[in-house]
Amino acid sequence: MCGVAGLLESPGTTVDEAALRAMADALVHRGPDAGGVWRGQGAHGHVGLAHRRLSILDHKGGAQPMRAADAKVTVVFNGQLYDHLALRRDLEKRGRRFVSDHSDTETLVNAVAEWGAAACVGLTGMFAFGAVDEERGQLVLARDPLGKKPLYLATPAFFDGAPRLAFASELAALERLPRARRAVDVRALARYFAFDFVPDPDCIYQGVFKVPPGTVITLPLHDPAAWRAPLARAECYRPLSFSRVKPAAQRADRVVELRRALSAAVDKRLVADVPVGVFLSGGIDSSLVAALAVQSKRSVDTFCIAFHDRSFDESGWARRVAAHLGTHHHEQLLDEHALLEVLPRLGAHLSEPFADHSVLPTFLLSRFARERVTVALGGDGGDELFLGYPTFQAEALRPRLFDALAGPLGPLADGARALAGLLPVSHGDFSLDFKVQRTLDGVAEARPLRRHQRFLTGATNARLRALLSPAAREALGPEDVLTPLDELEADAARAGARDRFDVLQLGYLRTYLAAGVLQKVDRASMAVSLEVRAPLLDAAVVDLALALPSSDKLSRPATTKAILKEVATGLLPDDVIHRKKKGFGMPVAAWLCGPLQPLVRELLSPAALAADGLLEPAVVTRLVDDHLARRANHRKVLWQLLLWRLWRQRSVQAP
Repeated sequence: MCGVAGLLESPGTTVDEAALRAMADALVHRGPDAGGVWRGQGAHGHVGLAHRRLSILDHKGGAQPMRAADAKVTVVFNGQLYDHLALRRDLEKRGRRFVSDHSDTETLVNAVAEWGAAACVGLTGMFAFGAVDEERGQLVLARDPLGKKPLYLATPAFFDGAPRLAFASELAALERLPRARRAVDVRALARYFAFDFVPDPDCIYQGVFKVPPGTVITLPLHDPAAWRAPLARAECYRPLSFSRVKPAAQRADRVVELRRALSAAVDKRLVADVPVGVFLSGGIDSSLVAALAVQSKRSVDTFCIAFHDRSFDESGWARRVAAHLGTHHHEQLLDEHALLEVLPRLGAHLSEPFADHSVLPTFLLSRFARERVTVALGGDGGDELFLGYPTFQAEALRPRLFDALAGPLGPLADGARALAGLLPVSHGDFSLDFKVQRTLDGVAEARPLRRHQRFLTGATNARLRALLSPAAREALGPEDVLTPLDELEADAARAGARDRFDVLQLGYLRTYLAAGVLQKVDRASMAVSLEVRAPLLDAAVVDLALALPSSDKLSRPATTKAILKEVATGLLPDDVIHRKKKGFGMPVAAWLCGPLQPLVRELLSPAALAADGLLEPAVVTRLVDDHLARRANHRKVLWQLLLWRLWRQRSVQAP
């Protein structure tokens, strides 16, 4: 993986090389092996690119920024193109000249030279790139269809209206530029509390956007007026679709199709000029990836981390899978202090406020694996593609329970919520009172994506607005914070959604996966210069998974990942395949009352919040007091608040 950046100043001026190098320096953790800058000449002297490289393929021939051998196109590229050799052969037939042995970056720069922005349609892999096409007079920015790699775009509004455009893999690079405002976008802040992250295309800073997944943006190099609204020029080159492929008619044949697609996806991602390993949690997703890797490659290194607290330790399952597969297994035992020690340091790599607590163990696992390998395969995407979350099981029960409680039996729902409030408050991980209250909280919500957001974060428009200070609420205006969920339901209809599970699946892919899980893995792994690849998110696997009927993925009685478990049969032990799902859980509720309490008291004090001016001190103080007195379990929102304040400190103090 790499770090990319670019800067366009007002036409007729000269781009500052020192500014480009400052942007590259902010991304050095993403690419410690090499770096470089490029500045345009003559009429293009106002344009520059910067890059930091983590060498994975073609160590000698892959230096960036890279210029096409026979065209005026220069590119900075973050990612891997898995089918680049086939694309290269096509380009060679068209007369394009190559000088490297097998650089996928050179394939990309020639593809842009040949087809311009339309080149994105033929790319397969994970990527974010910026290309200066002098012949067409364009800047081309693009991100892969699922959003595995990040790409931020700063408009003139971020620079106090100055005619400047900039892009980068992380906000830290944009913060290094002169006149960077760093003014918080209140709408994005409210949505952070709704989702645990800032969903695409929003950004926590005013005047900055994230290039949406599967989108290419083409901007003129010499028209600063067009730089003010770049999303108006965005095109979705590969939208998600439930009908892009037609799976076999018989279930048994669909199992064979899926196994074949998964095996091919793993094979592609084992190709590298550096050591490759596999993250192994002992869950079905990572275990299946490891099993297919063993089939393709005799010697496989697997990595997991173990914890003293058995309530969220999965190392025993990982050891069981490793022994079954015969991998070279590496395990590191960590305690609570190791997790909490990295919390403040990790905040510097998160770019935006981010409240998924599993980023802590993901970072520690990445750091441990990086001691031996440069690339790791993971199991990300299985839950979203094959309906693996408990929320999908709750959804399957809704025709019997939720519709009744939301309709004529509505008063019973109110009574059930009142009884749930009498349950003893527990600060255990996903305790009974927490799960019951969160489930009942969404009973009356008819729209599926809003219902599931209530399950996940308890988000309602009223609750989100209550967290904000009066000044912030005024800046937000009357807008419903959860509007993006309604837009995603419309997107699902356009994608050919056949039932409510299709709607939910698209929503999870576009929010929880793209802006949550994948960005968590990117930030945690790139902080230690490790590339993580996701075979389950291969384009062919995604197309097939979306085309499968929901009954293949969630079968009666609410068996999650049903077809994926059939694929795994014979490759993994039965008890591993059918064990209860467990994520990277952390005892957050207990931490807030224990070792994190001094930090909570400091960062969430009324004085600190009043000085910041964005949150309502009285509301936050009540949440803190009730949680610490064990009158309620507010772990979710308090963790969001704590991570917000840690990010806010970093933002204010950043150079």
